[in-house]
Amino acid sequence: ALDTVEDDTSIPADVKVPILQAFHCHIYDLDWHFSCGAKDYKVLMDKFHYVSTAFLELGKGYQEAIDDITRRMGAGMAKFICKEVETVDDYDEYCHYVAGLVGLGLSKLFYASGSEDLASDSLSNSMGLFLQ
Repeated sequence: ALDTVEDDTSIPADVKVPILQAFHCHIYDLDWHFSCGAKDYKVLMDKFHYVSTAFLELGKGYQEAIDDITRRMGAGMAKFICKEVETVDDYDEYCHYVAGLVGLGLSKLFYASGSEDLASDSLSNSMGLFLQ
């Protein structure tokens, strides 16, 4: 859902940036939704209360991992709404926000489940960048 907001080019930056920055708060709000996207993505956004309901049923460790990564991803996405990717370093930073943090989040979720040790940030980031 966070990515749907970022990717929707019809949303003006002055509307999109605050949503991205506060997205980690919206996952706790059963009444929040934001109509955007197309096809299945629009359905996801219109029925976001199902996402919030499922999130709120998770254990605290899972919620903390998702909240943290969603907060960091939203802030990074918002940064690049207002900043062009012009250099390789910019591209690497953008990819860290949209993919590397996914790797970090997955590592935190696996750790919260008790099934794996917490991977290093570097390894987790590399996994996410590989996925990107």
